[in-house]
Amino acid sequence: MQVFRNGQPYGFVQDRQLIDMLIKQLGVAAGEFTCVCSVGEAKTICEEYIVQAYPLWRQLNLMREGTSSERDGMSVFINACRKWSNDPNPDPFKLARIRPQA
Repeated sequence: MQVFRNGQPYGFVQDRQLIDMLIKQLGVAAGEFTCVCSVGEAKTICEEYIVQAYPLWRQLNLMREGTSSERDGMSVFINACRKWSNDPNPDPFKLARIRPQA
């Protein structure tokens, strides 16, 4: 994915965690950085992010035996993540702001 710092091209990285390490090493605010993913990268990042919050076994359990509130919360989260991944310029920093409902 392509990385920008304060709107200027900064380089390419394979993993968003590398950007987090860079931010820590430089001692700068995360707001200075943005990223742009390819469509394939966005789909992969999105899937990994969803499964962190809702592993497949949990998704299946909620669909089978969860309350309507639990199912709705999971659906809202997954739909928001999918909407992010379909954006023409998906930024992983924006995906990280999408949180599952408690």
